[in-house]
Amino acid sequence: MKPMSYKRVLAYLIDVLLVSFIGVLIGYLIPVSSEYEKADADLRDALSDYSNKKIDDEAYLEKLNDVSYTISKESVALTTITIVVYIIYFVVVPYYYNGQTFGKKIMKMKIVSNQDKKLSMNNYLIRALIIDSILSNIIGVVTVLFLTKSAYIASSNIVSNIFMYLYIVIFAMILFQKDGRGLHDIIAGTKVVMVDDNGDVVPEAEVVNEKKEEPTQIETVKEVKEEDTKKETKPKTTKAKSTKTTSKKTSTKSKTTNTKKN
Repeated sequence: MKPMSYKRVLAYLIDVLLVSFIGVLIGYLIPVSSEYEKADADLRDALSDYSNKKIDDEAYLEKLNDVSYTISKESVALTTITIVVYIIYFVVVPYYYNGQTFGKKIMKMKIVSNQDKKLSMNNYLIRALIIDSILSNIIGVVTVLFLTKSAYIASSNIVSNIFMYLYIVIFAMILFQKDGRGLHDIIAGTKVVMVDDNGDVVPEAEVVNEKKEEPTQIETVKEVKEEDTKKETKPKTTKAKSTKTTSKKTSTKSKTTNTKKN
C-alpha cells in the first residue's frame, strides 16, 4: 500500500468538505418552497412515528419514498447549482491551476496525463463525472423531472447502489494498485503525482527513497534503547576486568610472600 494513497484520500476529503460547505452556504440563499417545508415536516413525523413504533416497516418505507420524491423534486434548482459548483471546482479549477484543487495543493500533489500529454478540459470532466458525484446528481435531476414517482424511486435505488460499489472499487484501486490509479483515472487517462514546493513533479523513486530514509518512531526508540544498554554494559565490563586484575595481583602477592617465607 503506497503512502501517497493515504494523501490522495485525505486531499479528496478536504475537497469534499470545502465544496459541501459552499453548497450549504448557497442553500441558505435559495428560498424554500412550501411543498419542500411540508415534505421535510412529514419526514420528521415519519421518523418520530417509526422510532416510537407507531408505524411498521412497510408503512415507514412507503412514507419515506413519498417524502424523498417530493424533496428531490423541490430541490432540482439547488441540485443543479451544486452540479455547477462541482464542475467549477473539480474541472475548471484544476485545468487552470496546474492540475490542483485546494486539497491536492495542501497535500502537494496534482493531476497529470498518464501519457505525458497536456490534459484537456474533457479529461478533467470525465474524471470528475465519475469520482465527484456529478454524474449521479445529473441522473437524479433527469429522472425526477421526467419519470413517474415509482419509476424514479426504483431508478434512484439502482443508481445509488451502482455508485456505492463503484466508489468502493475506485478507493480499493487507489489504495492497493501499484500505480495508485482508480477507475476514473484509467478512463480519463490521468494519474496523480507528488510535487515539490514549486509545483514540479517529484520522481516516484525519490518519494520511495525519502520514505525509506525516514526512521520510524519504533526504530528511533530501538536505537535509543541500544545506546542506553551499551552505556550500562561498559562500566560493568570495566569493573569485571578490574576485579580480575586485583585478583591476579593478590595471587601474585601471595606467591611472593610464600617464597620469602620459604
